[in-house]
Amino acid sequence: MEGGNFRSLLIFFIAFYLLFLHILILCKIQSNEKEGYDFLCTDCGNYRFGTKSTRIQSTQTFLTDFSKSLRKDGFYAAADILQNYGKGSFGTGFAYRDKRDGRLYIITNRHVVEQAETVDVEFSLPDNSSKTFATCPVVGVHDDFDVAFIALPEEANIPTLDITDKSITDGTPVFSAGFPALGNKPSWQLGQGIVSNASAQIKSLTNGKELPLVQHTAQVDAGSSGGPLLIRDENAAAGFAVVGINTWKASDRENTNFAIPVHAIDDFLKNYSTDTQSLLTQTEVSNRASAMLKAAQSSYQAVMPFVSYRYVSNISANTFYDLVNAASDAATDAMKSCFEQGQPLEGIRIGLSDIICRQFSGRNYTFSTVADLDSIGRTAEAIYTTGNKNISTRWIMEQGRWRLSAAENIKASRIEPNGISKSYGFGTSIYIGLVYPFNNDAFDMSYNIAFKRTILTFMTYEVTASLLKVKTEKTEWEGANEIVKPHSHNVFDLDLNIGGQLPVKCGPIYLVPYAKILGGLYFGSDLTGIDYGFGTGVEIAYKFGYQNYVFANIGYIGKRMKPFDDEEFRLKSKTLSGLAFSIGVSF
Repeated sequence: MEGGNFRSLLIFFIAFYLLFLHILILCKIQSNEKEGYDFLCTDCGNYRFGTKSTRIQSTQTFLTDFSKSLRKDGFYAAADILQNYGKGSFGTGFAYRDKRDGRLYIITNRHVVEQAETVDVEFSLPDNSSKTFATCPVVGVHDDFDVAFIALPEEANIPTLDITDKSITDGTPVFSAGFPALGNKPSWQLGQGIVSNASAQIKSLTNGKELPLVQHTAQVDAGSSGGPLLIRDENAAAGFAVVGINTWKASDRENTNFAIPVHAIDDFLKNYSTDTQSLLTQTEVSNRASAMLKAAQSSYQAVMPFVSYRYVSNISANTFYDLVNAASDAATDAMKSCFEQGQPLEGIRIGLSDIICRQFSGRNYTFSTVADLDSIGRTAEAIYTTGNKNISTRWIMEQGRWRLSAAENIKASRIEPNGISKSYGFGTSIYIGLVYPFNNDAFDMSYNIAFKRTILTFMTYEVTASLLKVKTEKTEWEGANEIVKPHSHNVFDLDLNIGGQLPVKCGPIYLVPYAKILGGLYFGSDLTGIDYGFGTGVEIAYKFGYQNYVFANIGYIGKRMKPFDDEEFRLKSKTLSGLAFSIGVSF
């Protein structure tokens, strides 16, 4: 029961419950009504400082009870995941002062402060006393790199670490500093190793960006994330200088660790504002809303920085399963990886980003305007347009960034403030089929090909081209006798179909009952006219790719034939009806 495939499925099953855990934590952090404190630690001269994440009692009770329930039912792997998740985690950071404006920051990994708007920072002094700064804001996160900035108060007077622009080469001695967990408590650790690759290129770790990472062998354990990678520097105040930010550890290799180079810090300070007043402007919202539209033309990875944790917190259980089924294969794999690594919120952000990317990508959406900017509530509305259609989106200020918190009327998967309501459109389809006649006196077998397009939620239109042989009568004279002789004519029929459908999802299978009205022209060498009627039936579709389906259709079609001129040839029956069969593919 605990095989790899089953475990992956089970991780998705429990993700909704993990989501509510994060909602509780988010509320506590934002309101600063914490039970316990957050732990971020490093050594800086004579100071060590940090914040420790602890779960509130109600959350612990929930995790314990749910874990017991899963274990009772035999889902031991899932129970262990919940139990370990409830223990909390540790991260590491270091103090840095911006030489341009003198502002004091704590630098850490973005994933260490996931969701947090503010944190409490506690400094441990050499005499075992402590010094705490409460509600320090997370003033910014890097969109591309796993780096976050926490602002300390102006009156804070603590030693800092220097960063260095000295080049390092393979074999350079380095040191890792941090407070990984030991016995569920942060424990000071200073590791020593060498640089094994001074410019490791692993785009999967850097959001596809060209950022050479520092691969090294200095000890890094769970909880070391965000801590400094150091080299000895006699000119630095503490005798060490920072050359990187420890972020990743290879789980399947020994002593293979990766640090983000320190120039990412300078990149952040040059390109990202941490001034709250300048961020709470219509111009800043417009810039972010326009940037998201551009990012959507690239990939879901590019869209992720624009999706808020607030958005994630608003989805429901059914929404989550729709999200998993609707996501592309690459996004689904990335979601699984996040859940397995204990980062369910990042996984859900991936799914949301993928849906948003698919909606805007390749479509003629333009950014329209910003409305209802509330600088106190830190919310705003941004409107996108395409043709005569508007898409209204809500934005919030989160971690020093304007991020998307809600969007309405997203066509591929309707994204709303309370989550996603799936709109099961197949996109563009081509199908071929035939119509077997009920009234054989009217026509012989009809063959057709169609182009079909889903245009609105549950609405479709299609253009159908048919080739059929209709049966006619012609009056002829044989001597003095009037004789009615049967004839048949090849007719090309071109119809426009407009209809509605009600998709029902059963895993990768979709049952789609439909009804439609139709009308068009038919023409042959001696017979032309108009036709109109209706059709109904059901499609069975199977998803086999990113946005690809194969489907089969069975239904009824009936229509009236109105010839422009039936003086020479008369239709034996002006009513055509039959049983329609078709197969097709969507893309």
